[in-house]
Amino acid sequence: MKYAKLEGENNGPCKEVIVFPAIGSASGKTGNNGSIQVADKGFQDAIYPQLINSARNVENANAKTPLLANKKKSIVPTKTNFFGIFLAFISGVFFTLCSGTVKYLTEVDPMELLIFRSLFQIGVTLPIALYKGQNILGPQGSRALLFAQGVVGGTTLVMLFYSFRLLPLGDAATIIFSSPVFVMIMSHIWLREPCGFYRTFIVFFLVTGVVFITKPPFLFTSPEEKETYNILGYVAALFGTIFTAINIVVMRKCKDVHFSVVVFQFSFWSLVISTCILLAGGTPAVPHQTATQWVLIVLVAVFGLSGQILVAIALAHEGAGRVAVTRSMDIVLIFNEVPDWKSIMGAFMVMICVIGMGIEDVVHRLLHKLP
Repeated sequence: MKYAKLEGENNGPCKEVIVFPAIGSASGKTGNNGSIQVADKGFQDAIYPQLINSARNVENANAKTPLLANKKKSIVPTKTNFFGIFLAFISGVFFTLCSGTVKYLTEVDPMELLIFRSLFQIGVTLPIALYKGQNILGPQGSRALLFAQGVVGGTTLVMLFYSFRLLPLGDAATIIFSSPVFVMIMSHIWLREPCGFYRTFIVFFLVTGVVFITKPPFLFTSPEEKETYNILGYVAALFGTIFTAINIVVMRKCKDVHFSVVVFQFSFWSLVISTCILLAGGTPAVPHQTATQWVLIVLVAVFGLSGQILVAIALAHEGAGRVAVTRSMDIVLIFNEVPDWKSIMGAFMVMICVIGMGIEDVVHRLLHKLP
């Protein structure tokens, strides 16, 4: 007869017990409830339930019972954290203001803007990290992810700055605000977030609404009015969208890292990448700007820093998919022309998607209660 030793949590080694099979037999070692008796008489504990009916199927007495189920747990939506949703929305407002301000600074090199913004962000987040006693490299187990987040985030900013500079605002916004499509796929693979029919429909509905709001020229302009497109701008917008999704997912992975460390890493690598691009493109010169331009440059830095801090905190509280969809709400703020029926319908569709993601857990529970 086989025995195994179980280590007790508080009392050291336990007495020897029979681990399996838990069946009735001629030896009479099981209790009335199918529990296994300890070798020492008089003590029994329900370690294994009686899984085999000995009277009916004694020949299977040696069959082994797996300790872990083979079925995978189904991925279900978590309860919505509305604080995280609110921060995601406000961060999107700041990012939208930042992008709009960049669009107006046509006489300033995008890389000079990014260098100034990165220096400003480092100047704010580094003292915060040091004051909080944080290692600017991050915790031991998260340094590789933070490095990836910094490099990808810095590259994302370069792509976004160029796309807003080189493309019509409608085209750039349509491509960039479709990032939830990539976020849903990546968060399902790497974060095990839901990605079923409900979220797929939400994202499809969202992208359709964005198209109606922005009315990109490459879709809504007649053949006679079509302009020459800047291929580099579209490439930058596409890669910026993909890198934005990667950055959101990686930041969610680093949710336990203090926001000052996350934003510092992001800003440091943004500074390195933008400086290399500026040096490779020619001889940099000290910018001579007007007072109005300097005000706008400072606003770019302030808006960018505010959005980056808020989205880092939002991703510490809420999933990547919900944060990505919520940020898309800010597409409504980009365009200031008199809205037509397409814009109104698009705005309504985007709002429905944001609300739908917010009540996802409620919808999931209701659907599972249906017969």
